[in-house]
Parts: sequence; structure tokens; C-alpha cells
Amino acid sequence: MASRSGLTESEVDRAAELEAQVAAREKAAIAESLRRRQRADDGPSRLAGDINQSLSVRAAHEYAYVARDVRRFLLTGGLMIAILAVIYIVLNVMGPGAV
Repeated sequence: MASRSGLTESEVDRAAELEAQVAAREKAAIAESLRRRQRADDGPSRLAGDINQSLSVRAAHEYAYVARDVRRFLLTGGLMIAILAVIYIVLNVMGPGAV
């Protein structure tokens, strides 16, 4: 039997079911957005550590960054010295005509 809108009872039920699914997806998206925002808000405070901890404990996460940067500096410096050594050998040992 058709309702006033010209839809059958099964079509009305299907529309209600689809509306409920859309509402559930919207709720899930809002909840995920709130979780992301909460994680972003908690980020810096988690890295800072407890104010009552010693300086070495609070700064421990910085040590990894410093060690990585020092390794990069040493690698870059070593590469530059190697390039200069190759240029020296090519120009002074083999002579300018070797190039």
C-alpha cells in the first residue's frame, strides 16, 4: 500500500534505515575528529614531561634528535673531505690534463 507521499512502506523503511546509517557515520566522524584534536592538544605536554622530573629525564627525548643531527654533520663533513681528496688527487697527482 502506498503512503501519502507515493512511497511504499518498504521504501519508507529503507529511507529511515539509510538516514540512520548516515547519522551513525556522522557521529563516528565527529568522534574521530574530537579524538584527533585531543591527541594534538596532548602532544606538546606529553613531550615536555612532568615538571617535577630532573632535567635529564625531561630532555631525554631531545638526545635522539641531537645524536641524529651530529651523525648528519659528521657524514656531511666526511663526504666533503672525500670529495676534496678526490679533486686533490685528480689535479695534483694525475695533472690538470687528466680531466
